[in-house]
Amino acid sequence: MRSLTRGTVIPRITKSDLSQAQFAVPSLKEQEEIVRSHSQLQALRTAIANFQRELALNPGRASAIRGQVDGMLETIGGLTEADKVMSLAREGESETLEFKESFSLDVRKGTKEKYIELSALKTIVAFLNTNGGVLLIGVADSGDIPGVRCEVEKFHKSTDAFLLHFKNQLKQRVGEQNYPYINHRLVGLGNANVLMVDCKPATSPCYLDGKEFYVRTNPATDKLEGPKLVEYVQNHFKK
Repeated sequence: MRSLTRGTVIPRITKSDLSQAQFAVPSLKEQEEIVRSHSQLQALRTAIANFQRELALNPGRASAIRGQVDGMLETIGGLTEADKVMSLAREGESETLEFKESFSLDVRKGTKEKYIELSALKTIVAFLNTNGGVLLIGVADSGDIPGVRCEVEKFHKSTDAFLLHFKNQLKQRVGEQNYPYINHRLVGLGNANVLMVDCKPATSPCYLDGKEFYVRTNPATDKLEGPKLVEYVQNHFKK
């Protein structure tokens, strides 16, 4: 517009100048995307306003509203990993979600026990052999989040040593070939740290210690043997 002006004292633009002007206009497809995006943003603003109104009028629905908001934030990438852990802890265990209060600590006896580790590793193998899932270590069955700090201080002295121990157990008992399907990291929630283990479905059968096969059945972990194992492997991994 500035390039079309004439005159030094009183700048002016004539209609004929405007009729010859060239404007950069997005393609029709891009314009349609812009319109859809604006419509979706408006719908999002309306939904947020409704959530705020509902929370003010009916505080008892705070938990349900928080769950819906968490889902929206996760979709747009605005949900932190700490928020995600707390949201999952509120959901409760399911076919794709399992809680373990510790990785190796027997919280009642205060001792390090192999069977505690075995339980967590079975769950990981079952997730790999079924539809994937998330294992949260440091979350109690009730959804409380004590974290793994006590276990780390008692047996490992540092979080790095704890993570190394966990990785070594994966390597020795689940197998390095399954690393691409497992993503684990510590998530900080104030004074508590939770070990979050994301598992994707494996493309081939995964065996614990090279011999035991587990699957996930809502919300438990089951061992398959004999004909049931053969049939499951043939059907689940046939592609």
